[in-house]
Amino acid sequence: MIRISSKEAKAMEFTRFRKKESVTDDELLYAALKFEKAIASKNGLIFHCLVRNYDNEYANVLFSETMLDLKELANHFGQHPDVQNFFELIEMPSVSIEYHTIQKEKFVIPSDFSCIEKGTFSLIDINDEKKLLNISEDIEHNYLKQSDNTRAHFIGQVESNVFSEITFGRTLAQTKQICMGYFNNAFCMKLMNLAKKDTMNLDFWYIIA
Repeated sequence: MIRISSKEAKAMEFTRFRKKESVTDDELLYAALKFEKAIASKNGLIFHCLVRNYDNEYANVLFSETMLDLKELANHFGQHPDVQNFFELIEMPSVSIEYHTIQKEKFVIPSDFSCIEKGTFSLIDINDEKKLLNISEDIEHNYLKQSDNTRAHFIGQVESNVFSEITFGRTLAQTKQICMGYFNNAFCMKLMNLAKKDTMNLDFWYIIA
């Protein structure tokens, strides 16, 4: 994990993948350390960490000052030996890249979190985007921030009608417990009722590097 600056983040890249069966966890971890050291000089890059879920998937999570900063990474560092070595450990057909435009003003990466909750969904009515952002603020102030486990939270936009809700938590257990509480909270159910149920996808990821 590297924090290059404490500037406001406008974009997040979430690239999930599986490692090759012949690759050990330690090999991936050490390669990740070299990978992030190689990309640390990129202008606009703010933060990187490697996370894992219970399904033995991994993900590179990067934040930057602009979306262009993220999309330029491959052009600037794709040929770097440590970047190529990291990619050689990955099952390339398993790679899935998401770019999230952060919809929250003055968002700064928190300093004391160990896990990330990532949910994605589409709206029943695309015209409810503004309503979604207002409800998100209500959830944050009236529910999430009632626990000191919640370190940060934002709504992202992945495609024209694909949105994300991202929460940073102190511990995985408490973050999952708080998430399950959405079904019993009036503010949270307003968000749930805006989303197409068959598009909702939720996962929890914990930092390993």
